[in-house]
Amino acid sequence: MNYLRFLSLILFSFSSLAISNFFSVKEGQKVRVIQDGKEHFLSKGDLVQIGNNNGWKREVTIVTTRNKSLKVGPAHLGEKTYKEHMKLSRLDEVKTNKKVVTKKMKVILEDGRELTLFPGDEILIKNKDSWKRKIEIVKGQSGKVGNAYLGEETYQKYIQDEILSSREETNPTQSEYFPKFVTLDDLIDRLRTEQDIQIDEEDLSSGVELKEEAISCPKEKQSYKLDRSIRFVAKEGKLGSIPRESIIRVTSSGATCEIELLKLPEKSVMKLSDYPKKMKTYPTNLEADFLEQVEDPAETVDLSKGVEFRVKENISLNAIGRKTGKSYKFDSTDTIQIQGVHRNGDYIVKRNNEPWEYRVSSDDLNEMNDRGLLNVDLESTANTIIADELIQETVDELETKVNCDNYVETSPDGESISWQDCRSKSVKTKNGKLLKANNYLEKQIPMSNMNADVILQDRQKRNFSRCISNSLRHGTNRNTSPSCEKNSKGEILPQRIRQAQYKTKNGKKKFARWDLLNRVPRACASKKLSTYLSDRFVDMSRCLGIDPKELFPIINHESHFQPNTVSPSFAIGVGQIVSANYVDFYDKLNKAKSMINRNSNVLKYTRNLSSEEGYKKYEDSPAKSKPVDRLTAYFLSDLKGPLTSNKRECSGLRNIYNNPMEMPKWAKKSQRDMFSYLRQRENQRVCMPKNPDEGLYMSAVYYMYNKKYFNYLINKESDKMRPRLSDSQRKEFSIILTRWSYNGGVAGISGPFERLLQKISEGKIEKLDKRGNPIKNKDGSLVKRSINSLADLSTQEFKNYMSYVIKYRYKSKSENRRNEVANYVVGDNGVGGIDGDLKQIEKGDAGSCGNSL
Repeated sequence: MNYLRFLSLILFSFSSLAISNFFSVKEGQKVRVIQDGKEHFLSKGDLVQIGNNNGWKREVTIVTTRNKSLKVGPAHLGEKTYKEHMKLSRLDEVKTNKKVVTKKMKVILEDGRELTLFPGDEILIKNKDSWKRKIEIVKGQSGKVGNAYLGEETYQKYIQDEILSSREETNPTQSEYFPKFVTLDDLIDRLRTEQDIQIDEEDLSSGVELKEEAISCPKEKQSYKLDRSIRFVAKEGKLGSIPRESIIRVTSSGATCEIELLKLPEKSVMKLSDYPKKMKTYPTNLEADFLEQVEDPAETVDLSKGVEFRVKENISLNAIGRKTGKSYKFDSTDTIQIQGVHRNGDYIVKRNNEPWEYRVSSDDLNEMNDRGLLNVDLESTANTIIADELIQETVDELETKVNCDNYVETSPDGESISWQDCRSKSVKTKNGKLLKANNYLEKQIPMSNMNADVILQDRQKRNFSRCISNSLRHGTNRNTSPSCEKNSKGEILPQRIRQAQYKTKNGKKKFARWDLLNRVPRACASKKLSTYLSDRFVDMSRCLGIDPKELFPIINHESHFQPNTVSPSFAIGVGQIVSANYVDFYDKLNKAKSMINRNSNVLKYTRNLSSEEGYKKYEDSPAKSKPVDRLTAYFLSDLKGPLTSNKRECSGLRNIYNNPMEMPKWAKKSQRDMFSYLRQRENQRVCMPKNPDEGLYMSAVYYMYNKKYFNYLINKESDKMRPRLSDSQRKEFSIILTRWSYNGGVAGISGPFERLLQKISEGKIEKLDKRGNPIKNKDGSLVKRSINSLADLSTQEFKNYMSYVIKYRYKSKSENRRNEVANYVVGDNGVGGIDGDLKQIEKGDAGSCGNSL
């Protein structure tokens, strides 16, 4: 009873407008306090009052807590520990009782009626009264102000979930019904390379002025294929997303762009009828980097049985003889007729009325159709369809499955890989758009076609050459081909791959964004490039001891193995490594290299960290007792052998180890100097032979050392469960979390995972449908399912629940960012994501390229 009185007193004082010594706990299970001689951890969102220093300890008062073993009242923690928590920003000072609503929420008015509050509304928090928390609405979109209340438990949950925030800033609406969305470019810049926007005056003065048209809607009445999923809103207030590779048309433009959806990707579980006829989105969602101008689907030909066509001049189409297994080239003089579809999705065709059948890549032919590179003979097509009864039904014939794992251009057993011919010069489409040459990497590849044939004798490399060939065709068209000129020492001369864009305001130049220089389309999936990438990828996996099928899905999703691809946030290469991670990798590698060269005592400490038990001891030990960080420790324990190995497969890693990126002293003075130094020589990251080895090894190392942590975390949590996870569940769940961490970070994914465990511990959890959305009862409440432990979930269910929790628990103010991370593995309605992109590449032959789990 005394504690309850004390709590009421504290909460009453908390309702004043300024409190200087109250703090909210920002990180759960990090801040440890002592109460009644026992140690307890504070939970995220707990409220404490910091008192005076008393010798070696700091007095604190627990005001509110979610930890059932703690009680409201006095406690203490060590003074040094307190200062460390403050330094690490684990305690956030509460300065006001005014809260800003960040998501829609309901409160109860004094007359008992419910009122919905919207993002941006402001309330004052008052004292607790029995089971409820009194509040005062001071600003609201409904126009209603005055006293109201909500349940105390609900209030505490809103605080923990940051639905009620102390931040003053809100996202203003830009139109009557369209909320502002942050673009992925802005988001990544802010989260991961925030200081990268700080540029030198030299960069600014040599930049180009950004015209207003750069942020306007695309050309009206034109059709575009999306290179990323986008968010939309309909007039009736319906929010949703359109998946990558959909085709849209812009119908009108203004502050927002009005669009209509013309075609969904083949793998989408959605239908056109699921979408409103008219939708709106912001111009920032329709930037040229994410659009590919295509023909209107209504004006392109449905490539079904009986269609006859020719390719445009200067265009060739690769085909594989179904009986011979040899490669053939069709050009503008050949009349091609669709006969059907192969079980892997490729087209079966005939040429010039010959009796023989060929197989043509569906990716290549569909792309040509979308781009208007096919001339269809409508009269012959109509006559063929009319006489269809006389044609042998090739589609229904039982056939021996072609083994696409082998490349044998002249083999008698008919095995094959489909390559692309590169465009050596620009070609115009039907609508006059210019398609640039895509053979820019052919001369750079340090390998001849003869060497390619030798490499392809390795069955594993032959298989991944096929997989990478398929993957390359789906890459983005945001690529660069900078100068790779070398000096007399054989070193690549530094050059920028970006130029600053600025806006002029009041006579002053203000930085706007970066413009990618030397833009080129995605590189063609030639035999030479596909085989070279396969050779480097498989060698890397053998050197590091990782299953290539485990890593393939990530590279396939991140870059589709395009070596020169550059994201809007200037993540570069096959692994899409951002500048901050690039610097961090070499910083830790150089530390490890120095310790190895000195034979440091730290080597003894890290010797056993490669084992599961040794790593567990490392993670369980206090931070202060660790002489080395996690990544450096990984280099010294798991990778010391490969780093110093003379094995042929490790030549790429050895080159990175012997020739690391080392920053001069002046570049280490500030982040501005560091990023300036990197920008001046970004072409060196793109040029071969450093590319693709550097990107492949970096992505693999980041993946593997993250996986090591999640293996530890899964095992630790499994030991607490009843029933425990099976061995296969431990392995698959840790891989899933690791894949998510490649985009969301270890800390970013650990939080939602811990929240999922918390929900499971309550014995009931929301029931999800096949799309991963919560199922609702007729009254709008969520349907629940009983659950005992994480072991009750299948692998697919675990992915769906993680995606569901990430949407609401990933630490980001941006809904776009949360959705992007949530969809990273499972995709958006069956399209994209690591899983969807892998299915697209494997064409029904599941497991041939990667482990989809």
